[in-house]
Amino acid sequence: MGNIIASKSKSCGFSNEFSFGGGRYSYQTYCPVPAINKETLEFENINYLEHKNTNKYLFYSDDILKGNNYDNNIINNFDLKLNTVNNYCPNCKEKAFAFHITMFVD
Repeated sequence: MGNIIASKSKSCGFSNEFSFGGGRYSYQTYCPVPAINKETLEFENINYLEHKNTNKYLFYSDDILKGNNYDNNIINNFDLKLNTVNNYCPNCKEKAFAFHITMFVD
């Protein structure tokens, strides 16, 4: 089961919405995840299954984009785990990006 996740930076107010995880019929071939493109430094929502072995992206499931997760709340999809708070914001470059699920999709 996948999710629609809203995000917002506590520092600068940057916000967006993205998909996380595949649906019932597509999870083996399509798994959208949030990532930072290393070349453009832009936020992208990409298919993890196609890009997991490339060096083009940093994924928000990677520790490098995560800050302190004091309450240990996570959003997971199989082995991919997102912190709900203190993630890297592509706009202000602070670890102030928060995620929350707005919808479950199948």
